[in-house]
Amino acid sequence: MATEFTKDELHRRLEALDRSLAAAANRIMEDGASTAEQQRQVEILRLKSSMLRQRLVEAKSSAWEDVKTSLQADWDGLSENLERWMRDIDKDFQGGRREPSL
Repeated sequence: MATEFTKDELHRRLEALDRSLAAAANRIMEDGASTAEQQRQVEILRLKSSMLRQRLVEAKSSAWEDVKTSLQADWDGLSENLERWMRDIDKDFQGGRREPSL
């Protein structure tokens, strides 16, 4: 059963995304595989998360149904970007490559 997409649920998802991103970034740094491109991608994902969080704060003054679809589309795009990036990082580590495949 799918979880209802509410303001609280989006907030929880953003917190979980930020934790996942931080863990992935730490993994890259600790293994010494960090490149400028990977660091740039981390910052892009953090910025997108921050922007979505700000939109969520601003949405408190709007009717949820009026902004829900837009916020959910942005969330879906952000989480897909993170998942794709993490899969690429996993491939890089499994293949022994130090270059990003982004």
